[in-house]
This record gives sequence, structure tokens and C-alpha cells, in this order.
Amino acid sequence: MSKKVSSSVITILLACLCVAVYYLALPALTIRSAGLWWFALLCLFCVTVSITCFCDQDHERVIEEVGSTIMVAVLVIFCVCGLISGMIFHSGKAQQVADVTVSENKIVDVFTDITAEESFNNLPLVDLDTAQMLGDKKVAQLKHASWYDVDDEYNLIQYQGKYYRLSVIDYGGYWKYRKAKHDGLPGYVLVSATSKNGVVTQEATVIQLDEAIRYSPGAFWSFDLRRHLRSQYPSYIFDESYLEIDESATPYWITGVLRPTAGVFGVKTVTSFIVTNAQTGESQEYSIDDAPEWIDHIFSLKYLMEITEWHYAYIEGYWNNVFSKTNVWRTSYYFRDKHKNDSDSAAGKFANFFGYSSIIQNDQVMLYTGLTAANKADSNLGWLIIDTSSGKITEYQFKDENGRNASGAEESSAQAAVEQLVQAMGYEATFPLPVNIAGEPSYIMCLKGKAGLIQAYAICNINNFSIAVQAETLDKALNLYLDKLGKDAVYDTDVTEDADDDGQNPEAEVLEITGKVVEIYTAEVNGTTQFYYVIGNELYRSSIKLNELQVTWKVGDELTVTFYEDGALRVVTDIKKN
Repeated sequence: MSKKVSSSVITILLACLCVAVYYLALPALTIRSAGLWWFALLCLFCVTVSITCFCDQDHERVIEEVGSTIMVAVLVIFCVCGLISGMIFHSGKAQQVADVTVSENKIVDVFTDITAEESFNNLPLVDLDTAQMLGDKKVAQLKHASWYDVDDEYNLIQYQGKYYRLSVIDYGGYWKYRKAKHDGLPGYVLVSATSKNGVVTQEATVIQLDEAIRYSPGAFWSFDLRRHLRSQYPSYIFDESYLEIDESATPYWITGVLRPTAGVFGVKTVTSFIVTNAQTGESQEYSIDDAPEWIDHIFSLKYLMEITEWHYAYIEGYWNNVFSKTNVWRTSYYFRDKHKNDSDSAAGKFANFFGYSSIIQNDQVMLYTGLTAANKADSNLGWLIIDTSSGKITEYQFKDENGRNASGAEESSAQAAVEQLVQAMGYEATFPLPVNIAGEPSYIMCLKGKAGLIQAYAICNINNFSIAVQAETLDKALNLYLDKLGKDAVYDTDVTEDADDDGQNPEAEVLEITGKVVEIYTAEVNGTTQFYYVIGNELYRSSIKLNELQVTWKVGDELTVTFYEDGALRVVTDIKKN
């Protein structure tokens, strides 16, 4: 092969490399994007090598020197731009990005008052893990279910006056995409986030659309959402994308537009956002103030928590945050990894410590996180309520009855306190939701069994986390808690009139199955031993009164079970071992 032919082949290969890298990396076409600088360095290298291949030996060294000099110069400029964009020079500006208001109101007056009628319906008690588990089970209902997975997003949204956790059904990988691309994505999953009559229903519904979803982060080639956005907005720097639905159930992707405001690359802030129809790919850019009312999340969780950390970390400059940390506060979200990496987490003690929760306030979706001293003290000094549609943050400082600064139980301490109440059953507490109970700031949590389903509910006092109770329903837990506080009960916890003597609902359809036991759990409920059997992928609850021989049964035994469905739980009315 002649030198000219080999040089041509090398040039073509290098050109293909540049095209492939751009197609895969999709850097924004602006000098304020670090990705574009790395891509430019790659292109300079490929051009230098290509030209050198066509030169004779006399010019080859000159081209190499010129090319190397240009690349070094670009790299130096890039490094200088990165340095001058660093937080060390712009911590003051970063500290002012978040729109934080310190409220004079007592935090207890801001939390949801759950002693009010129907107030349980505004508590989003289904957490991320539970929503993921319920959604994964529902995918099995789909035609060609093996082609699809459910994304782990599950943001809390308001839809037609109710609250759900929403996540898109996505492709299960490239090879599954090849099979499913002509059909597209069938829809999304809605998981009911609130309770009904004091019990979380744990209901998940697959919404199958008449027109398939074509554009998503899990798609490939031209239907990849990020690639589709790059073709429409080549110079934009994008934040994360997440799914929302309007009141007609049409799915849209919401993507924040980031713009550096310090140096060349530093202190990126969301100044607008793009709404993309997930079915047609049509996009429209909005300013923050002009957002459609149905959008609950304009800003991503990661972005909101990042600017919040800037505000409290750089209160007195960059070096103060590194060394003395005077007046520096951290959010509970900041410490989430601390619990996942310590020795206790290996045993699952803080497996459900997310560092934040989604709450509902004034019929709007908000984020909640605690404020903790930078010295990692196990107490909260205050709380933050973050509006996900405007980005505004309200700080509530914890104060005692005399209005002086005080502290309350940090979330992981409250989780540990209620888990001790059910230690024998091995339940895990979800990340706490702050509520107002009879004027007392309190945390409410769900207690989940090893199968991941909600088995009970717990309430813990924020002022004194030794005051903690648990029960199988929310109203019973509330009454136990009020009793500990020395206050009157507010709910009637007697058995409802439509239940017969053994607690069965006579209107429920009675079914029968036969299968082998995968797992067994026991719990004491109202003085009666209850057995929880995992058969297949379902959980069955059976009273000891139905068959006293249940105490001798073990994993692997084959049972015939008669039952009716009660939400995600199957209540047994008759049971025997085969």
C-alpha cells in the first residue's frame, strides 16, 4: 500500500473518530461548555496526525511542532479558564444564587396538621423504594414485558387533584430497543402516593397510551432525548430531564437550561427550561415565570440541592468552608452518603436515609430537607421547604417555646428510634415526613418489611425522639401518639361496619391459589399473631386463628390459600398445608 493511500485511510478513520465522538458526547457548541474544549483538542490532534501523514520528512517535524504548540496552547487556555471559573474565586456569587427567605413563622405552623379531617390524604407516604418495587411488578402486565424496564425516577406529581409518583416505562437496553423501537414505549406508571382511610393503598397503575412515547433518555440514535434536544438547541447546556404529564395525561420531558454565570464555566444556573412532547418530539422553551401551571418540577432535585449547599457552605467565603466552618450549615441531603458508607449501613440500618422527602404544601409539590450543623451533630437546627416550580427556598429555624434557637431530632435518629420498636420484626423506617400533631412538631414514617411492602406506621416526636409509637394503621398510630402526649384521641379506630367477625370484607372477591412459600414473617397485631407469607411475588397475611399449625410451617412448604385482595396485601381467609 502506497503512503498516499495509507495516509488517506488514516485521515478517514480519524475523521470518523471525531464524528463518532461528537455524536456520542454531544458537547454544546459554546466556548462555555468544557465538553466542547475537549472535543476541540481531539480534533486538533486528529488534524495534526492527518496532515503529518501527507507530508514528507522535511515538513513532518514542522507540522508536529506547530500542531503540538497549538494543542498545548489550547490546553493551557482551557486550564486557565477552568481555574478562573473555580469556586475559590466565585464562592460569593454562588452563595447568592439560591433565593432563600428566613421565615419568622414557627415550623410547626407550616407542617401539615394531621389532626384535621382528611389530612392524611395530603401525606405522600409512598417513598421512592416502595414506588420502584410496585412499578416493577406492574410491567409484567405489558405485552412483550421483557423488552421494558421502569425508570427509577418516580417524582411526586399532582394529577387531576390527586398525588402520584410518576415514572416512564423505558427500554431494557440496546438489544431490547431494537425489538421494541417500532412499537415505541407503551406509556408510564402512576403509583398512588397518599393514603385512603388511614392506610396507604400501595396501588400502581400502568397507563398505556394510544400514541406511543418515541423520545426518552433510554432510546437510541435519533430518538435519544438528549440527542434530539441537541439537534434543536445546539449551543445549550442541559440539566437533567424528567417526565411530567399534563391534565390530559400527555407525557412531556422537562429539561432545565444551564448557563454559566462566573468565569467561563463556573456557577451554572437554570435560567429557562424546555418542554418536549415525549410522543411527537415537539419542544418549546419557557422562562421560569411563564411556566405552565401543570408542571410541578421545573428544577431538578440535584440542582436545587446544589445551590442550597452553596448558600449555606459559602456564608462566610470559600476558605471558611474548608477550615473553620464558622456559621456553616449542611442539609440532611448532604449527609445522605454518610449513612450509606458507615458501618451501620452494612446491616441496612440507614438503607432508607434519602436526606430529603417530597411533601405537599398549599396544594403544591415541595421538597423538604433538614438543616444540620457542619460538625455533623445529630440534630436539626432548622428545616427547608423548597418550591420545585419556582426554586424559592424558605428556611424555618427551630426555636423553643420562648423563641430561642434550639434543635430537634435529626431524621436518621428518628428512624432508628422507631425501628427499635419493631426490632423483632426487622422492619425498616422510611425517610421521615415532618407534620404538626396537636401543636407538636413530629415525624411520621412507614415501616416496611423485608418484602418491601408497608406493614405499619410510626410517629416520633421531633423535640424528644424517645416519644415514639407504631401501629398497623395511621389513625391508630396517631391515637397512640396523642395518648403519649396526654391529649385526646381524634379518630375512631373500631372495626368498620362492613367487616365480619374475622375482619373480612364481605364484598371482596375471594380467590384461591396453591404455591410454595418463599419467605415467612410474623408480627403481633392487636394481641394476635399474624403470619406474612411470600408466595410467588405476592404477600399474604394470615391470622394464627385460621390454623394453629402455622407455627410449624417453613420456607419451601406448599400451601393452598383462600384470600381476598386489600390493596397490595392479600388477606387470607383459609389456609392449609398440602
